[in-house]
Amino acid sequence: MIPSLMVHAQQINKDEDHYVTESHQFSMLYPSGTTRFQSLGGVNTALGADISSISGNPAGLGFYRKSDINITPALTFTTNKSTYINRSLEDGTTFFSVPNFGLAISGAKRDSDKSLWRGGTFGLSYTRMANFRNEVTFQGDPNRANSVAIWLRNEADKLDTPSDNLLKIPDNQIGYNVGYNEAMAQLAYKGFLIDGYDSDRDGNQDVGNYYITNLSRNATVGPDKKLIEDPFLVGQSENRSSVGNRGQWTVAWGGNWNDKVYMGASLGIATLRYAIQKNYTEVVNQSSLNYLNQFTLTDNLEIQGTGINATLGLIYRPVEWIRVGWSFSTPTIYGMREISYTSLSTIRVSGSPVNVRTVDTEFKYKLTTPLRTSLGTSIFFGKYGFVSGDIEYMPYRATRLGGSDWGNNKEGINRRVAYNTKTKQYFRNVFNYRLGAEFRYEIAYVRAGFNYQPDSYQNSVDKLNRNIVSLSGGVGIKVNNFYADLGFINTKTKGGYTPYVLEDENTPAAITKYSTNSIMLTIGSNF
Repeated sequence: MIPSLMVHAQQINKDEDHYVTESHQFSMLYPSGTTRFQSLGGVNTALGADISSISGNPAGLGFYRKSDINITPALTFTTNKSTYINRSLEDGTTFFSVPNFGLAISGAKRDSDKSLWRGGTFGLSYTRMANFRNEVTFQGDPNRANSVAIWLRNEADKLDTPSDNLLKIPDNQIGYNVGYNEAMAQLAYKGFLIDGYDSDRDGNQDVGNYYITNLSRNATVGPDKKLIEDPFLVGQSENRSSVGNRGQWTVAWGGNWNDKVYMGASLGIATLRYAIQKNYTEVVNQSSLNYLNQFTLTDNLEIQGTGINATLGLIYRPVEWIRVGWSFSTPTIYGMREISYTSLSTIRVSGSPVNVRTVDTEFKYKLTTPLRTSLGTSIFFGKYGFVSGDIEYMPYRATRLGGSDWGNNKEGINRRVAYNTKTKQYFRNVFNYRLGAEFRYEIAYVRAGFNYQPDSYQNSVDKLNRNIVSLSGGVGIKVNNFYADLGFINTKTKGGYTPYVLEDENTPAAITKYSTNSIMLTIGSNF
């Protein structure tokens, strides 16, 4: 089963990293397909006669001697343990899904036909490549070193916007036709998180670009024109709830030449839906100004996309007991559409609560995920089973963003170049490894698998090890034309997340250990 969303690194500053990190997330691959192939660690390059070959190596369809139909339901459990500012918290979710179903129509020739061309098989399947459903919560000890209000104040300072201009913005136009950072500054000002600074204490806010947080008004301007404030004590927490998946409808064909060479091709229509709500809350435990009790900043983001790709594959069987396979998949080209907005709810010590939000922002762009190519080999031990292994190349640095909504002027072109340059800076190309074994005794099968994906982030990003390791196993039976496979897969990795970014070394980060366990059952029949 595909592990649920594993957020690796994302900052609240969407303009800088939002598209880069999420395009990488949408490019990653996990074990997918039928229970049999997932129990084998996802190996598929040098194996065949399985519905998984449709979305994997289509050359495997050439091994079919009969037609096949099956369906795979699954039950998934996620457990996520996050550590943030000296405190650990566990969260997760449980859900049911149907990640794979398909049909293969065999046109294999009879054994009595002695021609070298042995026929072919047509296949149609749906495969869920990634599941984004998950729940992550972190909470830190109260501290005086950092607050999202400081980040919002810093962003307001950069704007050089007089506070009376911010005050004149209608509530229903917050964030309209401005960048993300300016929209957040507007939201914070209208939501009473920041205020203009009165440097000469004359009761009037300065017309310059100095702002303070409403957690502490005892501020002075230092010789470097930076604000010096009394520290305040706040407790911070965030809940991230996400849903959606990345799936693919695939049509494929695989043929057989002389039971030696198997070839195949497929066309995939990829679908993507991802929605996430992030609720970041600060509770004021102590402040020199008794003004705020707490506030919640909520980010809402929904992304939908449709893409297309193609795959070519070959499998060569020089002798009965060995097979060597190769497959190549083109980049998937997506047309993406996203809608986002941010809201702020402020609870003051006196006065009614304040609720403000930005306008909805709609944006369209193009995402091109990397190509991938795999080599694999399988060694068979007669009818008693086999051992199979794959190595897969994933050039993550080739992920590309584009689209007309960024504009074709100099600024839009520079933005696209900046995002694609950051992709090369943040990520690296990797080789993924898969290993699986199957043992057969009469009608019973026992399977085990291992899947390893090395950290695709550059070492310079941070020191966190994001290797993804999956261990899997399963059993199966086949009676006449009916078969059933039961499997289990455990996937573990780590992720880092910064809810906001400060200009000094006090930016807090949440480190999360992700663990996903899935139970799968494939039921099918040959005919």
